[in-house]
Amino acid sequence: MPSITSTTIGQNGRYLLSARDQHLIADATASRGGPGEAWLAGELLLAALATCAHAVIESSAREQGLTLSRVVVTGDSEADEAQPGHYGHVHLAFTLTGVDDAQANALVGEYLRICPIYGSVSRGAPVTVQIVAQAAH
Repeated sequence: MPSITSTTIGQNGRYLLSARDQHLIADATASRGGPGEAWLAGELLLAALATCAHAVIESSAREQGLTLSRVVVTGDSEADEAQPGHYGHVHLAFTLTGVDDAQANALVGEYLRICPIYGSVSRGAPVTVQIVAQAAH
């Protein structure tokens, strides 16, 4: 089961994200008081969707014996101005090289069917929250 830890590092709007033994720096946007130089939260969400797409599409193509030579996934999102805290849209575009239209559609369809990240974003997964307050030392 995937698990991450995100920790403030003493610089306003900059965070250390850790998963297993891997680490990356993420920033808040300038409008939230961050430097906005490292990966932003919305970009990380799009990156998670694209990474899952690559993994599913490539493994499915291998299993089917298809000669898929390249996959490019681009994504963008836009905030919903009428509903703060929500995206108005998330758009993903796929370019698959080495397969025909029917094969490309089937491979992307498999991603849409089995990727838990896509499923959670597109259908809205329940999220639980736990809060612990600690006194400063």
